[in-house]
Amino acid sequence: MLRLMLLLVTAGLAAWLAGPALSTEPVIAQSVTFERGISRSDGSTGASTWRSGVIGAPKRFDLVGLSWRSDADIHARVRVRDAASGRWSPWTPMAADHAGGGGSEPVWDGGSDALQLRMTRYPRGLRAQFVNSTGTATLPARVLTAARGAVHRAYLAVSGTPAHAQAPNADGRPPIISREAWGADQCKPRADPIYGEVKAAVIHHTVDANDYSRGDSAAIVRAICRFHRDSRGWYDIGYNFLVDRFGQVFEGRAGGVDQPVIGAQAEGYNASTTGIANLGTFSGVAASPAAVEATSQLLAWKLSLHGVPPVGRTLVTSGGGSTNRRRAGAKVALRRISGHRNADRTSCPGNRLYRQLPQIRQRTAELVATLPPRPAPPAVVTLEAAGDQVSYPQPADLRGRVSTSDGAPIRGADIAIQIARTDGFKTLRTVTSAGDGSWSAEVPSGYTRTLRAVATLPGGARVPSGLLRVKVAPKISVHAAKRVVAKRSLTVSGSVRPSSAGLSLVIARKGSDRRYHTVARIPLRVKSRRFTAKVRLRRPALHRLRVVAPGSSRNAPGRSADLLVRATRKRR
Repeated sequence: MLRLMLLLVTAGLAAWLAGPALSTEPVIAQSVTFERGISRSDGSTGASTWRSGVIGAPKRFDLVGLSWRSDADIHARVRVRDAASGRWSPWTPMAADHAGGGGSEPVWDGGSDALQLRMTRYPRGLRAQFVNSTGTATLPARVLTAARGAVHRAYLAVSGTPAHAQAPNADGRPPIISREAWGADQCKPRADPIYGEVKAAVIHHTVDANDYSRGDSAAIVRAICRFHRDSRGWYDIGYNFLVDRFGQVFEGRAGGVDQPVIGAQAEGYNASTTGIANLGTFSGVAASPAAVEATSQLLAWKLSLHGVPPVGRTLVTSGGGSTNRRRAGAKVALRRISGHRNADRTSCPGNRLYRQLPQIRQRTAELVATLPPRPAPPAVVTLEAAGDQVSYPQPADLRGRVSTSDGAPIRGADIAIQIARTDGFKTLRTVTSAGDGSWSAEVPSGYTRTLRAVATLPGGARVPSGLLRVKVAPKISVHAAKRVVAKRSLTVSGSVRPSSAGLSLVIARKGSDRRYHTVARIPLRVKSRRFTAKVRLRRPALHRLRVVAPGSSRNAPGRSADLLVRATRKRR
């Protein structure tokens, strides 16, 4: 067994060395995600708590979070055992899942092999969800990771390490470590980005150990991304940006650091804010000066980019949610630089970092005052649709105009119609502006998508339009016999394109008042864009059957045509 293990490690190391591995860039370890269930019998119940025994993990882990089946308000604390020394960490509070689900936010404390929990009560379906992002999950992985690190360090000793600029760019943009650089290819988004607007910024902390090294930061970001995507089921990491205690800024959710990408930083306010998470726990410890300065630099650039001043308040509309402080539809005057607790019921970003927010606001305002004025664009490009929603498979009818800043039309500009993707914007088709500067185009409408138009002017300059969200309602068909004996089984079938989750069959019965009254709502399971259900119409009457689809990030709400079915009395 040992010989086989050594052969596998040697083969893997040889393959790695044969590839483009010798680089001054840090070695990115392979991340793995795993979990295990925790039963009530794994611990004991006291007067007001449930405390587990020592819970061994299937592999070594760097980050752990919890999930359970209900959304009950349960407080949890965790401590983990260091795999190398056997020492236990201090007890650490686990913040509630800020998206409002049943579970906790993850806690980082790298290189652990066991944990213990203290909870206000045992929740049904309790599971521990782990991420290892340092390449130490198993013995073969540890050997390979150590070998790769040794080779990399030897290469750096010979070649020298390049100096990386830490000063902001001329436009005030701070150095931002890209997704590629921190290893986001191991956490690829499951869907295209969605765009909203930036009216404010929400500050978080990640409730992790504060004594991590500079080299740990990328692994922490990678682990949080894997937890959010794999364990929480989100399509990408929740935060738009992450800042470590050394002042390093990391790109978070994909879609462009200069774009209003909707994240998952504040339930009910994600579409109108940008989220910045500070790596660490700041309940009793303040954020470092380097982190405060980097956060302020990032805020100065990001808010200015979207025309948002750093001080004062802005009016936003609450989207509701279980953790939201306000009901859906309520108008909320939110500070333009807010802590997470200002929006939702949480202690985030910790008492000490929360008390540093006035300092961050002041420093951000100082930095904004030093930014150079943004040059006027060489042209203005507009983009609009004939309607904000189309029905599949109708194409989206787009139009716009290209003009100089004083309104004069620009003829002969090439207009690229682009769709937002996880890896940037992709051109769907190109048209040319007419003599009056106008242009029009049709693009296919497979699903709800974010579009923009980029004009290449006769002189070569490229100017983008604003973003446009075109919603696509699915096409739903439904079939059934038009007559059935009451209480006998009726088969209802149909299709939906594009595929959509959450479909339901709504059955309404015509009453003596000649109106239809809903008597049943049956969830439908879609497989290969088709569905089938068996139903019983209990009373003789005319019934209206309708299949409806809720709105989602990929589809607008949709519904089928109404199908009328008469239930008759049993034949004698």
